[in-house]
Amino acid sequence: MTRRTIDVHAHIGKTVANNIGQNVDELIARMDRAEISEALLSPAAADRQVDGIADTRRMNNLVAAAVAEHPERFPAGLGLVEVRHEEHAVEELVRVLDELGLAGISVHPTLEGYYLDTPLRVDPLWEVLDDRGALCLMHSSPDPGSGEAPAAVRSVVSRFPNVTTFLGHAFLSPDQKTESIEIVREFPHVYFDVAYQSDPAMTASLVEAVGSQKVVFGTDTPFYDSALVRQSVLDAEISEQAKDDVLYANVQRILDARH
Repeated sequence: MTRRTIDVHAHIGKTVANNIGQNVDELIARMDRAEISEALLSPAAADRQVDGIADTRRMNNLVAAAVAEHPERFPAGLGLVEVRHEEHAVEELVRVLDELGLAGISVHPTLEGYYLDTPLRVDPLWEVLDDRGALCLMHSSPDPGSGEAPAAVRSVVSRFPNVTTFLGHAFLSPDQKTESIEIVREFPHVYFDVAYQSDPAMTASLVEAVGSQKVVFGTDTPFYDSALVRQSVLDAEISEQAKDDVLYANVQRILDARH
């Protein structure tokens, strides 16, 4: 029997910079090949924005439609908002959560042109997320000037404890990994996402550092081979229970708590 797996880091759409992406059917085919049973679907960051807020709404509508059409594959979806849309971004976030019924948002500040540690820009959005106990897939970078480095991440997660945060690929440099371990240990609502790597030793080291209940499975499909990330969990020198925690149990527990 295939081991149940929930991917918290699965994108549809295409990035403007490199035109890499996938549609819903292509994602499902990739999931099937990698033996991934479910995913928390989100739009690709830095997708088309020529039409501004209309493009954001289009992508959020696509995610909501996919969740509605394939609930057995997508138990929850994450939307996208452009911070630079200011009050329109807040309005769209309310629509994402309250009308479309999505569970939260995915953010990639480097590609979206802002800094997490700028309260004037981020607080209006995170106040909405915090009020609703939403989810956030937060991409992270090792670059201190990126706006999504660990120090910037800390500035947000320390102030909004009701936003469950999946910290994506927060181990791309030794310093980033060390700082991110401190964040995940300190804040109960922050989890490591193992996306964008294929090293069983890396997966095992994260589990050892923060415990198996604070690590979740993510891939960053289509930007990384999801089967390789999954294999890094299966081959990691951790217990079978720890593998289940990472592959699906932690995310299922979080989703259950939302109902």
